[in-house]
Amino acid sequence: MPVMDEFKEERASLKQKSLKEKISYFFYYYKWHTLAVIVILIAAVSLIHTIATRKSCVLYVSLLNTAVNDSTEDYLKNFTEYAGFDTKDYETIFDTSMFIDIGGRDDITATSMQKMAIYIGAGQLDVLAATHDIMEYYVDQKIFTDMRLLLSPEQISRYSPYFFYVDQTVVDAVIAANERGEDYNAVFSDPRHPEDMENPVPIGIYLNDCKKLKSNLRFGDEEIIMSVIANSSNTDTAVKFIDYVMQEL
Repeated sequence: MPVMDEFKEERASLKQKSLKEKISYFFYYYKWHTLAVIVILIAAVSLIHTIATRKSCVLYVSLLNTAVNDSTEDYLKNFTEYAGFDTKDYETIFDTSMFIDIGGRDDITATSMQKMAIYIGAGQLDVLAATHDIMEYYVDQKIFTDMRLLLSPEQISRYSPYFFYVDQTVVDAVIAANERGEDYNAVFSDPRHPEDMENPVPIGIYLNDCKKLKSNLRFGDEEIIMSVIANSSNTDTAVKFIDYVMQEL
């Protein structure tokens, strides 16, 4: 019997069945199709809801090797209002999930370094707060912005005593050696003494005297430096965050 004739007979027979039998027939033959449609609908509704309710991120800050406490969330949330953004439509992200031990071979360090590389490469990371050794480790990768290019003359005057400097001459020598595939034993001068450098460039700000920040985030006993990432698309907001953190000085 041709398939179409068989299908017509089956439909005619189905018309004579009770509602319960029709429902049973439908789910027997079409349950997987129905489930697939339901899953697709749920996914579509979820995606639409996510897009409709998603806030625009105006600043992404990575706080490396940091522990939070009960007051951290309020302190960081207050910045969004301080910067003049409506918290209903905009958000700032403060990532305290990454821990990096320079020279370490643990999984957490490897995962954190990979995550940070992805975020920097994608232009999503705006500000990095890290220890001295991490700053030196990344300095030859040219990911930090010269603070003088971001700050106003008044801000430079106010914050310059807290600047973290690197000698660009040494950095360029390291980069050149890396490009040649050679090892270079870089010796960096004290970041607080630009007078000892041939070409001093301020790429960060020490946060040691920011008592409010340190009371809301636990960095341990090491010195912490805050820098703005070179390919950040939110540099204006990053500067506002610097002012927010340093306002008590």
